[in-house]
Amino acid sequence: MSFLADHQWWKNAVIYQVYPRSFKDTNGDGIGDIPGVIEKLDYIRKLGATAIWLNPIFESPHVDNGYDVRNYEKIDPGFGTMEDAENLIKEAKKHGLKIILDLVLNHTSDQHPWFRAARKSKDSPYRDFYIWRDPKDGREPTDWASFFGGSTWAFDEQTGQYYFHLFSDKMPDLNWENPKVREEMVKIARFWLEKGVDGFRLDAVIHMAKDSRFLPVRNEDAEDETDFVLAEKYYANLPRVHDFIHEFNRAVKKDFPDAFLIGETASADTNLAVLYSSPAREECDAVITFNYLGFDTEAKDKRIPENWQQGKWNLAAFKKVMAKWQKDLYGKGYSALYWNNHDMPRLLSRFGDEQMYREKSAKMLATLMYLQWGLPILLQGEEIGMTNLKLPHLEDYEDPSIPGLAAAARKAGCTDAEILQMVQKRSKDTSRGAMQWTDEKYGGFSTYAPWLGINDDTREVNAAIQEKDPDSILQYYRKLLEIKKSMDVFKSGTWEMLAEHDPNIYAYLRTYNRQRALVVCNVSKERQTFTCPELTRTKWSCLLNNAGNSKEIPGRIVLSPYECYVLLQKNEAINGRN
Repeated sequence: MSFLADHQWWKNAVIYQVYPRSFKDTNGDGIGDIPGVIEKLDYIRKLGATAIWLNPIFESPHVDNGYDVRNYEKIDPGFGTMEDAENLIKEAKKHGLKIILDLVLNHTSDQHPWFRAARKSKDSPYRDFYIWRDPKDGREPTDWASFFGGSTWAFDEQTGQYYFHLFSDKMPDLNWENPKVREEMVKIARFWLEKGVDGFRLDAVIHMAKDSRFLPVRNEDAEDETDFVLAEKYYANLPRVHDFIHEFNRAVKKDFPDAFLIGETASADTNLAVLYSSPAREECDAVITFNYLGFDTEAKDKRIPENWQQGKWNLAAFKKVMAKWQKDLYGKGYSALYWNNHDMPRLLSRFGDEQMYREKSAKMLATLMYLQWGLPILLQGEEIGMTNLKLPHLEDYEDPSIPGLAAAARKAGCTDAEILQMVQKRSKDTSRGAMQWTDEKYGGFSTYAPWLGINDDTREVNAAIQEKDPDSILQYYRKLLEIKKSMDVFKSGTWEMLAEHDPNIYAYLRTYNRQRALVVCNVSKERQTFTCPELTRTKWSCLLNNAGNSKEIPGRIVLSPYECYVLLQKNEAINGRN
């Protein structure tokens, strides 16, 4: 069955990402909790979302804010109880909302019972749940670098071997070559599906297979033999990953055919994305790529990781890659549409204008992204225009990758003030500030200081104020998402880029049967003119505009800074039922 022909629930979904620690605190400890999510279900439903993706709520030491799981079948006490989780699932269904849990498949916490048993002895029945190797020439088995800095190997004194970890050394990688590991992860998924959850985001899914030859990466002529090197070709998107996901999919969907599986396939290209998400292959239902959001950095200093160095957004590169994802996956697989998440800076700080054109740029960016082919995923707070959380000191941030950055930056001669600026612009903690609900102290998030912090502008930027303002960002998002969900041209239409070489305009045409829609966005602070043959061949009506314009559209459009239009070809049914 083709992608366009089937009718799974998630084909018409809008997913709202909730980072529980920062969403809503109901017990006054400064940490968001599950009862807080329950309290705001009506808000999420009214926004237009149909599903909630919850970042990890499992029991955890919180070395990496829940992605280091100690027990997959217990709720972390900071978030509440199992009864709270069951109530959330039940109440969400009453609101017509699906629940998607974040399932960490690649690794566990070093405090997980499996790892605690594994490190006791080489003969432990859980030893092979993880990846162990003997020292090589008295040091690490390979020169592979961890994503959090340093080696992917940590030495275990008790057994005299190294264990493998792609992330923190407190987060050892599971050995997916072991059938018992695969069986246990299926049991965990079934445990939650039986409680009523509707699917899973499969975290770091592309890393589950490793090249067991453990070959060195470092060039023989490398100056510094102590350096470790990122080696994704040995631990990302290997063929065995497809086998693992397929087996997981078949085992899970045997009794839960409607369960939704969306894979975090960060570095996958479009060819791999089609493989991961093609229905016939029975792997993921959809994927999340990082490919089209990496065009706003600049390697000013090669000694500092480029992803920490903010640069100007390269719209031409963004267009090229987005066009490839739109065309290559259409009708073959499915990809998420998103601007930000818990691992990235907020869209308004990264791609928009925080000052003079805050509202217009926020509305324009949402229009640009979410009316394309794909599955919209919104990060809590973007619908009210929240910006990066800027904390005053480096030590105020909890991002575990900051120490690695700081070491490299200091080695390159940067001051702590310069490093702080990098962190304020690029750290994943910038998106984790407390949700701004009201103009009260702590933004209505809590009666106690939020665990990480909250923006200073909560008195002016909050959900309560925007609820009353018909022209607010929040109200615009509601209109936009209704258009996305209600019109077949935006759910299933083809996609064609217009103004391909214009450095300031992002425009595209969606077509489905006899219905055609045109989206035109000015991504600059200057007035721009857009014209194309499509505008002169027929008449168009304005379906949505972020500057209050709704007049009939001529063959030439002059757009004010950050203005956008959603146009519908006249004399065609706007409900898409042809």
